[in-house]
Parts: sequence; structure tokens; C-alpha cells
Amino acid sequence: MQAPAGTSLMTRLGITGRLVLALTVASAVIFAVVFWVNYRYTAEMVERQVQAHARDVVQAAVQSIDDAVRGVVRDQKNLVAVLERVPRLTPEVVRNLAHGHVTANDEVFGSTIAFEAARSPLGGKPFAPYYFKRLNNSIAYASLATPAYNYPGKEWYRQPKELKAPVWSEPYFDEGGGNVVMTTYSVPFYRQVKGGPRLFTGIATADVSIDWLGRQITGLRLYNNGYAALFSRKGVYLAHPDRALVLKETIFTVAEQLGNQMLHEVGRAIGRGESGFVKGRNIYGTESWIYYAPVPSTGWSLAVVFPAEAMLADAYNASRAIALYCVGGFLLLLITIILTARTVTRPLVTMTDVVKQVAEGQLELPLPVQAGGEVGQLAQAFVQMQHDLKSYIARLTETTAAKERMASELAIAHDLQMAMLPPHLPRLPALQLSALCRPAREVGGDFYDVRLLDDHRLFFIIGDVSGKGVPAALYMAITVSLARAVMQGGVSPAEALIRINNELSRGNDACMFVTILCGVLDLASGQLRYANAGHNPPVLCKVGQKPVFMELQPGLAAGCLDGYQYGEGLLDLAVGDLLLLYTDGVTEALNPDGAFFGEEQLLAAVAEAGPASGLADILFDRVAAFAAGAAQADDITILTVRRTPP
Repeated sequence: MQAPAGTSLMTRLGITGRLVLALTVASAVIFAVVFWVNYRYTAEMVERQVQAHARDVVQAAVQSIDDAVRGVVRDQKNLVAVLERVPRLTPEVVRNLAHGHVTANDEVFGSTIAFEAARSPLGGKPFAPYYFKRLNNSIAYASLATPAYNYPGKEWYRQPKELKAPVWSEPYFDEGGGNVVMTTYSVPFYRQVKGGPRLFTGIATADVSIDWLGRQITGLRLYNNGYAALFSRKGVYLAHPDRALVLKETIFTVAEQLGNQMLHEVGRAIGRGESGFVKGRNIYGTESWIYYAPVPSTGWSLAVVFPAEAMLADAYNASRAIALYCVGGFLLLLITIILTARTVTRPLVTMTDVVKQVAEGQLELPLPVQAGGEVGQLAQAFVQMQHDLKSYIARLTETTAAKERMASELAIAHDLQMAMLPPHLPRLPALQLSALCRPAREVGGDFYDVRLLDDHRLFFIIGDVSGKGVPAALYMAITVSLARAVMQGGVSPAEALIRINNELSRGNDACMFVTILCGVLDLASGQLRYANAGHNPPVLCKVGQKPVFMELQPGLAAGCLDGYQYGEGLLDLAVGDLLLLYTDGVTEALNPDGAFFGEEQLLAAVAEAGPASGLADILFDRVAAFAAGAAQADDITILTVRRTPP
């Protein structure tokens, strides 16, 4: 049989094709997931190893540089302590101290003890002997107290003097001094003069060559083409494999030239003295992993850079090998699936042809016998299903007929119940009435009634029976009949409730009850006498005032307690006043979000509608709009009474 147009591919393939396709797709997904998880795990493992290696390398290098720098700082402090305590500083003593400082420290390229001219050992003349190392490690001497050099104006002298604290300078080329690129650690020293206060005397320096720092950095052992760089506090390159960057560029200028936001972020972190690990493109445009950390004693920062491609090479190779294994295993599994599927599905195909004929209505057609196994069990299940299907069709026919009878009876019951309500409201010249009743099911427990007792008195009643459906409808019919019978005797509203309650309470084994509000309105004077049996307070809208809920005397619901005595209230309705009676299906109407319509919205709806005729229909439409299609949860009944000019 040819498949009809528009049939899906899975349907056209048949059970064998679908089984093969499903298992193939599932296997492919499993292999792909395994491959991807393995690749991600390998890549993350490599990244963790790189991060750990970078951290160890940077911390070791930072520690090495920091130890050397701390040694410079420590020896410089010792030198200053000597300068401040020696009883008399002669030029020879000063030169010996500077010379010994350079000779004793491998990290120190040069050192000077520069005096304030007024407190110079030369009697008011500038004095700044400078000793530094040549390439052959011999010690050379130069005087910085020359007009051409003008050491008091140099940053290394002026800044610690103003700050009154030691300072590491930004790297600079010391022209006229050591004539190399260096950074200087400057410490001010003070001496007490003739028993007076301690006065600023000069600056003692220790110069560290940038070349020495570069050799410390380039000597780091980094694998897979990694390299290191050293930055000043302001992001200036102090050491880098590309010598063209050293002291000529900052990480910010390079980042701006390359449009590299990641380098900007690293530069800001370096300025804040932070450490971290980031991934992005390095200055050569290569995807890299970068780890950076500060050198605590100087504020410099060291960074190591590893090209990501080189670091992930092993992961790529391992992933390619695993991919080949996955492809081979997938092909082998595919062949196994096809052979197995054909063997398993052949009996099913035979049975399918017969079952199609049974589905077309040939319920007496015998099914083929299959020996043993799951297929044999399936054949037996189809035989049982064939028997059950015939029995089910017979029962369904009977059930359908019964439901149709029940639906017809409920429709008749609905019509009968609605017929018990007033078909038309009285039309009176001085009164405007509107009412409606909408059961939540085919029949319900809400009711109302409006009748003229004589030419000048109008009786009305509204009630809500506990529960819903047929029991509530029967109880409602009994209550309405009792109310009409009682009011024919011309009794007061309170007496009417007492009689209705007594009748409903007798033999009330089902423990049902009904809330009732009834009243008698004098059409000429507008005086309303009313009684309440546990019903919702009506809404009163006086002329020129906002709608409010009436304060009712509490009363027990009818049918709960035999002999209960109900009280009676009085209310004067002026011309234009409106009284709205309702059941709790109005205020407890639910929207799709589970929110109630509520009393506030009820008052707002009455205020908005005002004196409009047909207020009951308007209010019901407002509740339906609030429900927004949600199923009606309870019966809704509304009755409005408004005095109008005669």
C-alpha cells in the first residue's frame, strides 16, 4: 500500500526503518556527546594545568624578584641608618659608604648619597658622589653635583624629599649618571644639627638596572612558546621579548593600537595591584592564556603568556584519535542494529497486516499464531484486545445512550428550575428592577424572586444553597416554594425567615442550608423592612454618594437550627437610591491567575455603572471580563432595586 501524500518520513519507513533510524540517531548522539565531553574535559584539564603552571612560575619569579628587591630595600635602610647615626659625615666617609653599598649588593647597579647643599659635607656646596658598575663588573665613579646634571631637580631626589618617605621611581634613562635604563629606590635621611630638630639632609639611592630585571624575566622556564613580561605601576613595559616595547610603550597604548579590550582590563588590574587569569588575544593577535601577579615591594606586575593553540595541541591530537575510534565503533554498531532489527521486526510486520484489517472493522478475523517470546505474547495480547474491544463497543453503546438520556434530563431540569424564577420582573412607575441567575452547572442552588404583595408593597428574596448541582437545585426548589407560600400570608420578613428555617430544619439529614436575604419595600414611602439569614450584605448606593455595603444584623443560615429567631431591620430608600443584592459567586469569581473579583471591584463596578438600567447584566459582563475565559466556579445571581421618580 502506498503511503498518502503528506505522511511523515517515520511513517513511510515502517517499523524496521524507524527502529534502525531511532537507534542510529541515538547512537550518533551518544558518540557525539562522549566525544564532546571528553574534548571539554581534556581542554579544561589542560587549562587548569596551564593556570597552575603559570601561577607557580609567576609566584616563583615574583618571589625571586621580590627577595632581591627586598634585599635592596633592607640594605638601603641600613645605609640610611648609618648616615643618620655617624657623628660626622666627611666626604671620604660618604664615598666609602656609597662604594661599599654598590660592591656588597649584586642587585644594585649604582648608588649615590646626594646631599642638600645647605647640609653638605663640602660646606654649603652640592655633593653627590655616584658609584656604579661597568659591563666588566668593575666599579666606576661619577659626580652628580654638576650644573648639567642638577640632581636636586631629578624625580628620584625631589619626590622622596616632598613625600618624606622611600619611593621606587618609574624606569628612566640616567643620562649623565649611569647612562643606562634603570629604576631607583630613593630614601630620604635626616640628621640632628647641634642639638636642634632633625633636618632633611639628603637622599640615598640604590639603582636597579632594567637589563638585570630583563635577564631575570627572560630566564624563566616556560613551555610551549610561552613568554613573560614585566610592567611598572603605570603599565610601562619593563621587560618583554620584544625589546622595542621596553620603556617605549605601555600596556594601555598597545591595547589602544590593537583595539584589545582584554589588555585594557589587564592594565587596570595591574594598576590596582591585583592578580588574575584571563583568556584573549595577545599583542601578536594569538589566542592566549595570561596570568599576572604583583611584585609586592615595588608595585610592579609580572605576567606570563601561553599561546592557547600550542597548549591545546595535545588535547586536539587526543580528540582526533578518539573521533576515529568513535566513527569505527559507530559503523560497527550500525551494522549490528540493521541485522538485529530485521530479525526482530519480521514477525511484527506479518502481524501488522492482520491487525490493520481488524482495525478496519473485521473483528472476527483470526490473528496469526506466533510461537514463544515477546512476539508470541504480543499476539496473545492482540487476541485478548480483540475480545475486549468487542465487549467495550457493546458497553460504550449502552453508556452513550444512558449519557444522552441523562443530558436530556438535566436540560429539562435546567428549564424547570429557570421556570421557577420570575419570567418577568414587575414594571412599576416608581421602581427600576433588573435580575439574572447563571448556574455554574446545568442546575444550581441560587434563586431570587420578586412579587407584588398588594398595590403598594413589593416582596423580594435572594438565596444561595450550600453545594452545587442536582442536590442544591432540589433544595432551592423547596426553599422557593416555602418562601412563596409563607409570603402569601402577609407576614413580616423576619417571620417569613423563621417559618422557612423551621420547615427546612426538620429532617435535614443531609445537613444542607441556605443563606437568604428578603425584604418588603413600601413603594409609596420607600421604607424597606428586611431580614437576613447569613447572606452577603447588599450594596447600597445613595444619591450623590459612593456605593457601600449595608451593615446587616447577623443571622444564621436557614436549615441549620430549628426555632432560631431572626431579627428585622429598616432602611429608607430615597428616590434615586439603589440597592444591589447578589450571591457570593460574584465576589468569588476567579480569573486564570487564581485572583478573586472581590468586594472592591464590585463597589467600583456599581459606581461606574451608576443608575444605568439593566445593572444586573452590566455587572455580570464585568465579572465575565474579569474571569477572562476561566470556568465559572459558583452560581451567580444578581438582583437590583432602584427607586425612580414617579
